[in-house]
Amino acid sequence: MLRRSLLLAALGAALAGCGSSDEPSAYARANTALLARIPVFPGASAPKTTAQKSSDVEFATRDWTLSASAQPETVIDWYVDRLQKRGWKVKGKSFNTIRGTRGHGSLSVGVRNRTLEAIANSRGA
Repeated sequence: MLRRSLLLAALGAALAGCGSSDEPSAYARANTALLARIPVFPGASAPKTTAQKSSDVEFATRDWTLSASAQPETVIDWYVDRLQKRGWKVKGKSFNTIRGTRGHGSLSVGVRNRTLEAIANSRGA
């Protein structure tokens, strides 16, 4: 039930972030659904989801706030382990950011200061 509530809250935030009363495209919905399936680092809080579009490319972004004690390298290593166990091919680890692909989807996870950011593109691989 909690997972469903979080998913509904994330979808609502994504819709609000679009700035339009139009229904999100299937592409935008797939991007938000991809974000909903990635693991969340323990202690990360206050997720904020936005949808973006640039010409024919769409992606969704979700930001969390990390605890003051979270170390960027530890967070990134945690994601490498968890994503690989879920079938993601993780590559490009640099500057506290990783990139991964699985099927047609692509994902970027990065840490800047106390912000954890995930960017998903369901058609980006």
